[in-house]
Amino acid sequence: MGTMGTIQHGLAILAVTLVGVAGSAFAQSAPAASGTLMADPREIATCLCLNQSVQKRGQTLAAAQASYEALRRSTAEQATALNTKRPTVNVNDPTAVDAFRALVEKRDDDEARLEQEVFPSLQAQTTTYNARVADYAQRCGGRYMDEPVMQAVQKTLVCTIDP
Repeated sequence: MGTMGTIQHGLAILAVTLVGVAGSAFAQSAPAASGTLMADPREIATCLCLNQSVQKRGQTLAAAQASYEALRRSTAEQATALNTKRPTVNVNDPTAVDAFRALVEKRDDDEARLEQEVFPSLQAQTTTYNARVADYAQRCGGRYMDEPVMQAVQKTLVCTIDP
């Protein structure tokens, strides 16, 4: 794997790690030993909607990660298969040479798609997710919601924050 592949793989793992960390942090609904109470229904609604948005973005990020990993594994498997097949190709047989070239082109196309489409999409999803997590942490972190107010807000909650 080249330098670009190593960097991509590292960033992709970081993205999944962030999904796991944020997911567990948002699952807390009981008051913590420390923190401030949030009783304003508007603040609670904002935090509930931000939480909802983070969860949706986390799911989108996980799907992007899975797509990236699947294509990365596929291109690695294709490269291994090509390296194994290369010495056995009969260079005097145009059909065999054409078939090998087709495999090389498929691998090259998949690698290009990985670098030009799938990885940039994963980066964008990661950036968007991290921004939403930071927004949630800034507005809602270290605070807990008044349970009766939160339950009342949830009954009529309509989130307009982008998913």
